[in-house]
Amino acid sequence: MTCCNPALAVMFGSLRSGTTMLRLMLDGHPRLICPGETDFLTDYLRASPNGRWCYDLDALAADRIFQASRAKLPKTADALPAFQAMVSNLRGDEEGCVILVAHRGLGKLLKLVPEISILHLVRDPRDVARSAIGMGWAGNTYYGARTWLKTEQEWEQVAPYLSLDQSLELRFEPLVREPEVVMGEICRFLGDQYEPEMLDYAEYSTYQRPDPALTEQWRRKQTSRELGLTEPLFRDLMIQRGYEPSGHPPIYPGSLARLNLRIEHLRSVWRRRIVRYGLWDPLFVTLYGKLGVPSLARPAQRRMDIITQQHLK
Repeated sequence: MTCCNPALAVMFGSLRSGTTMLRLMLDGHPRLICPGETDFLTDYLRASPNGRWCYDLDALAADRIFQASRAKLPKTADALPAFQAMVSNLRGDEEGCVILVAHRGLGKLLKLVPEISILHLVRDPRDVARSAIGMGWAGNTYYGARTWLKTEQEWEQVAPYLSLDQSLELRFEPLVREPEVVMGEICRFLGDQYEPEMLDYAEYSTYQRPDPALTEQWRRKQTSRELGLTEPLFRDLMIQRGYEPSGHPPIYPGSLARLNLRIEHLRSVWRRRIVRYGLWDPLFVTLYGKLGVPSLARPAQRRMDIITQQHLK
């Protein structure tokens, strides 16, 4: 099977599902262009009352990922020409298929380019939930599970409307166990062929070659209680994606237990934020966001972005 749009594709998967590793592999291909994370292409799309889609250019200009990319601020807020201009920037002078990377906003993207080809990358949600804690996004696996769940729920919403040749389902585990086989499948889908240099990314990045030890870490690093709490959150979707339940009895926390999980989550997340950014900047960003005036928090967000950039791999 080959994709329906050989010039433009998107890799869609949850955060911590292996999208960065796969992006590096794809960008190592001489005829594929995968220039980095591009969630900014949909994060700042807004629908006006008349149904017209436009970009919030001020918010886009302040985005850390946008600033670090090759994209330039569009001259128009009108969604489609602005999107096309930014994709052209990302392509630069290179020839080949441009592959965007998105962790959310696939529905919006399909409104702009309904024919875009999609690589849907899935990782075991139990490993994603655990990894989210390490990134400081969650204080426990119960909340870390939402990282995976939101992305896969969005996939469930859009998948019925895709044509048969529009998407390719990929799993993280076969990708790291047999990268040449999976990359060959991806290249055929994109209308090209596998090139050995796609696995040379460890020579010019901080990421190591695919390591099978990264699979099924939940078996070694999660307790029966963690598995009992998280698996009921995504059990049906997990099974649909080919991941078998652990067999541990499900746990359905009551009101007090859910409150304790949330307190544990918030305490851990805020402790990490304060250690990294100090107290006031994260507080301003959160407060002004909840008040609906995120523009007031932009100086604080810029200071946090500088620190974040220093910690990126």
